[in-house]
Amino acid sequence: MAERDRTGPDTKLPARQGLPAWSNTQSPKRNPGLPGAGSGFPPTAQRLLEAARRLLARSGYGSLSVEAIGREAGENKALIRYYFGSKNGLIVALVDWLISETLWQARRRHAGRSAKQSSSETVVESSEALLGDPSSYRLFFDLLPRILENPPMAEQFAELYRAYRDQNVRTLWVDAPDDAPVEVFDIATLTVAIADGLAVQILAEPGSVDVTHALATWRSFIDHTLASLPDRPADGP
Repeated sequence: MAERDRTGPDTKLPARQGLPAWSNTQSPKRNPGLPGAGSGFPPTAQRLLEAARRLLARSGYGSLSVEAIGREAGENKALIRYYFGSKNGLIVALVDWLISETLWQARRRHAGRSAKQSSSETVVESSEALLGDPSSYRLFFDLLPRILENPPMAEQFAELYRAYRDQNVRTLWVDAPDDAPVEVFDIATLTVAIADGLAVQILAEPGSVDVTHALATWRSFIDHTLASLPDRPADGP
């Protein structure tokens, strides 16, 4: 089989007008609103993201020009627009991708947890896994202020955070997540905030926080709160 043309996209189907190629039906495994869905990016898009990560780690945010990313990836810079809509779209995808592998593993744990594993344990384990990857969090926080300064990027970023919260709700109230009590949504929100807050403290002073103990305390609070709620669903898969 002839080697694929590295200057063209992985598929000859055009992206839908105004949308990046990662959001159309060519890439059914990847949903930008579903963090941790697995590595479903086409190979060229994956190379562009890997190149952007290397540049960010090596030279900081200022190095992330479309020209530099394309050159680092060995790809035509026009493919950034094809796959991600724009440089901004690539940066939002990069934020998701930085922790997507960890979150994908978390989703697998959520789906496959045993009857002996409580929902609170599953949620807390996911947070602990995220906190075990400080290099990705460091890059994440490098990108964060730039994203929040740009309203379209901030809107896309907010969609990712909604998906993180929804994932926790679906684990904590598995039978009817859309009808979960407000306390469950609060727990889901605070779980995300706690993970981010602990990450900042770890980056500022490595070793200053006993993550396992802190998350065990949070898990106890989750269990206490869930136990007090009426119509609590069965705590099993």
